[in-house]
Amino acid sequence: MVPAGAIAGAVTSPVDGDINRFRAILVETEEGADLYVFTDAGEGWKQVAHAKDMVWRGGMYGQEPWMEATEHGSLKIYSENSAVGRNRWEQVLTIAYRNGVFRVAGYTYSYYDTLDPDANGQCDVNLLTGKGVLNGKNFKTSLGALPVQDWTMDTRPPQCEVE
Repeated sequence: MVPAGAIAGAVTSPVDGDINRFRAILVETEEGADLYVFTDAGEGWKQVAHAKDMVWRGGMYGQEPWMEATEHGSLKIYSENSAVGRNRWEQVLTIAYRNGVFRVAGYTYSYYDTLDPDANGQCDVNLLTGKGVLNGKNFKTSLGALPVQDWTMDTRPPQCEVE
């Protein structure tokens, strides 16, 4: 049983294909947030994925994860540090239902330094195609669109590593 106070977000969205809809629940844990995904193909809800500590969570406002459904039936999961220290960042994971599996299909990481206006950037990757852009420069990654349960808060395309 998940305590109601630990739920960071819940989304129910229709999906085209072999399921009618999905429900995603983001649950805060000690240092992160778990994602639970349930589907309904007409026979009731069935859990299909659990991603343990999928995204980071801090202990204060500006460090809490959240999620939202897109108009295309995907899910966006946000995590950030916009509250503490000079190095601020936001990460967005795009979850898509492809070939019967919920996958991390997109990864975006934006960062900036509150004291150095020139220390900022963004890495944006389509994990379905492997094509990405880091601070305006194109690259190709071998990290594919992993099933959500295989993604952790430490997973990212190696090209997006920021020092």
